[in-house]
Amino acid sequence: MNKILGGFLSIVLALPALAADWPAFRNDASNAGASTETLTLPLVDRWHSTTVAVEENGAVVSNGIVYMSSNPGELYAFDVATGAAITGFPVATSFNYGTPAVDAVNGKVYVLAGGQLYSFNLDGTTAWTIAVGATGTNYNQGPVIDAGYVYFKAGNNLHKYDSSGTPAWVSVTSGSNTQPAIMGDHVYVNSETGQIRKYLKSDGSEITTGGFPIATAVQVASLTAVNGRLFFKADQLYAYNASDGSTAWSAASGGNSTYNNSPAVANGAVYVYGADSIVYAFDETTGAPMTGFPSVYLGSAGANYSSPSVAGDLVFVGAGRTQILKVLGAANNSTPGVVLEEHLTFSTDPQGFDLCSPAVSDGIVFAMLDGGGLYAFFSDDNPWTGGAIEINAGADCTDTQNVTLTLDRGSNVAADQMQISEDPFFAGAVWEPYATTKPWVLSSGFGTKTVYVQFRVGGSGPLSNVFNDQIEYSEVCDIGAIVATKTADQPLSQPSTSNGYTITFNNPDSASVTLNTITDTLSAGFTYVAGSTTGATTSDPSINSQQLTWTGPFNIPATGNLQLHFQVQVPATPGLYYNEAGGEAVGNTVTPTGPTAPIQVEALALGAIPTLGTAGQLGFALLLAIAGVLAILRMRP
Repeated sequence: MNKILGGFLSIVLALPALAADWPAFRNDASNAGASTETLTLPLVDRWHSTTVAVEENGAVVSNGIVYMSSNPGELYAFDVATGAAITGFPVATSFNYGTPAVDAVNGKVYVLAGGQLYSFNLDGTTAWTIAVGATGTNYNQGPVIDAGYVYFKAGNNLHKYDSSGTPAWVSVTSGSNTQPAIMGDHVYVNSETGQIRKYLKSDGSEITTGGFPIATAVQVASLTAVNGRLFFKADQLYAYNASDGSTAWSAASGGNSTYNNSPAVANGAVYVYGADSIVYAFDETTGAPMTGFPSVYLGSAGANYSSPSVAGDLVFVGAGRTQILKVLGAANNSTPGVVLEEHLTFSTDPQGFDLCSPAVSDGIVFAMLDGGGLYAFFSDDNPWTGGAIEINAGADCTDTQNVTLTLDRGSNVAADQMQISEDPFFAGAVWEPYATTKPWVLSSGFGTKTVYVQFRVGGSGPLSNVFNDQIEYSEVCDIGAIVATKTADQPLSQPSTSNGYTITFNNPDSASVTLNTITDTLSAGFTYVAGSTTGATTSDPSINSQQLTWTGPFNIPATGNLQLHFQVQVPATPGLYYNEAGGEAVGNTVTPTGPTAPIQVEALALGAIPTLGTAGQLGFALLLAIAGVLAILRMRP
């Protein structure tokens, strides 16, 4: 049985220490991927939208609204608190893999798609659309906003437009798959062909002196420009001085891959997610690894391209194919590099998060993944703990579609509704009154069945996380057999002495099993020692010739074992003797030991004193002493 729990739950939204928008991929024009907010754990999955068809696309947040592009070519908008669709959206754009950008001051939302820059007003009406040349793939990336202007790469050019659609300048560059980074008076771009290029923000003229362009590795990843440094993730993490293009430091960071993510920079540390599914953090100035990093392996065997995001003392990253949002302690956390929380998402796309990167705003972590839509995880300091679902009391297998669900809403006793489905997105499910048990009919077709449940308070109250349980639906359930094993206390015994046996029954099943009987077949010449049974029972067995039978019931806990021990008297005849044990179980089979637990009864050595008990030993010793005296007398002349 494979259980997946949704983790912590929550009922009251905790306001962040400082709310802030996240209006572009990587938040601001520097691409730092960091927020000034401080979030309180645990997080709770408050709402989830499956209407957005995600394929590398990203989300941004401005003034209480989260905007997101879809792969087929729509711009969606949702209320951050409830996930409700904003009137006037979605609006049509073009096929794209990118992320929109919001200019709240000028009331514009920009989408770069299909060779065009789309500009929408905040109510979803079209402001203007301009052809800008090939826009490449722009995986999870998009325009950046700085001082009322929108900057982007398209058609192998670097563009700057004002909010009315008037071009400020267009400069030749190369590559159309990454977004620019802005720091001070300059714009920096990855040429995608092994150069980092530098432009004046005022007129777009390229700086070709003072160390620029910088020769670097070839990779499709956007730069991060912070505190006079340019950070670039390729085969290594590179840090360049923006003043003269010189290398400040470089460090191994999980190897190279088809795509690489953009570094996050916050509080003196630089964070990247490696192709090896490990988070790395380095001192921004020296490149030295930060305490606690690299992190542990996050469990993804591939598609580890997500850019990490930082808020306060927490790092958030979509762990590739695991479909799990990981929350780690940042370098300034008391537990740096430690995975503090994991939040399972669901997708029919095996790539999982792929290049999708979290956004943090208004105390909410927004996570999107290929084929899985958009999730909103709320920060909360009033956790709603517990919650679970079990199918047929945790059984592994069923040979009928009709099962019984056992449901637990956890600590929030106000939760009065639930929805249940075999679809993790609850397609077609209806809310119904909460109950602790419910009959359920599994979908047709043999195989592993997963049933999901979510709880809520009232018609529109807080939602719990999603819990699930699995069961194998099979024509015949092959329940794991109880396996009996047996060992002797000592491998060697003198004739007619005592020894003992331990019988162990191992239960591989996830449910407890009842034994009706325990049986043991003694070899010829062995006898049971009355009153010697311990463990599963202290009662003596019934004895029929060499067959011992203990009558239960005896309970073997789930995935546990049961032991029984008893003493025997070994025979006087030397030899190698084996023993067999078994039993009978309710609704299950017991695999007997077969001949096992050998005891070698040794021949009595010359001069040895057999173990006859204290009195016997004294008597035998006296006889030997008398025989010795007589022998001496016979030897006298």
